[in-house]
Amino acid sequence: MEIVWAEEEPVSVASVHRALGRRRKSLAYSTVKAVLSNLVVKGHLRKRSEGRSNVFSAVQSREAFRRQVVDEVLGSLVKDYRNPLLAHLVDRVATDPSTLDELERLIAAKRKAGR
Repeated sequence: MEIVWAEEEPVSVASVHRALGRRRKSLAYSTVKAVLSNLVVKGHLRKRSEGRSNVFSAVQSREAFRRQVVDEVLGSLVKDYRNPLLAHLVDRVATDPSTLDELERLIAAKRKAGR
């Protein structure tokens, strides 16, 4: 996905394969093609024919994708583990007085908006 997001134009299997080869140990062309096809099936990429090959483009921006993933993960955690999640977040995030102040400000704003 990072390679697809980095390009302004749709990418081919061959261009992704080359880019991956520059970044790490080379993967088989068929593996890259299979992963791109799986990302189409999962709804993360769109595919269209261009000449004799297919090109792929992202359905969402990197930022929108990250927001969606975080929302899905947190939604599940809040639903099933609300209190342990809140306690853990406070322990991990509120490590200094300024962060605690910010957390209190956010809670106050949420309470005010709910009235």
